[in-house]
Amino acid sequence: MKYVSNLRALFCGLVLTCALNAQSTQSATNTSHTNGEMTSNALSPAIVLSEPSRGVVFKTAAINSNGTVATCFRCNPAGTVRLGVGEYQVSFNENVEAAVGFSRWVQVDTLTTGSANAWCTTADRLGVANAIFVSCQAPGGPGSMGNSKAVDTSFFLFVAR
Repeated sequence: MKYVSNLRALFCGLVLTCALNAQSTQSATNTSHTNGEMTSNALSPAIVLSEPSRGVVFKTAAINSNGTVATCFRCNPAGTVRLGVGEYQVSFNENVEAAVGFSRWVQVDTLTTGSANAWCTTADRLGVANAIFVSCQAPGGPGSMGNSKAVDTSFFLFVAR
């Protein structure tokens, strides 16, 4: 019986060690965007947000591939622009930074019929607290170790708090 108990303890310790190792490996490989450029956050300190996000959508924007606003709720069309291939600044009517409790998610959408083979990510827009930086990619090209390239695409952006 003692042998089984020791075997269980060894197994639990092994599972815990694997889980902790996987978590530290993931946090060491996170990346972030700074003014349109991807930078590595290798072993960066944990981020503490000053305000919670309750997940209630307060702002939305449907953005065309050329950076113009198809429609939006509480956005600033004049401040919304295409910065470069696959890079957009979507502007809103107040500070939408993650640190003040806003969460953002973006969904590639053709805004019509059909589908798009692309994906986008969001980040705070460096130097513009009322805007969100959106970077869109597609398969192929030199990015991400030869697996992606910047691409212009239309998308929906949701901002919640």
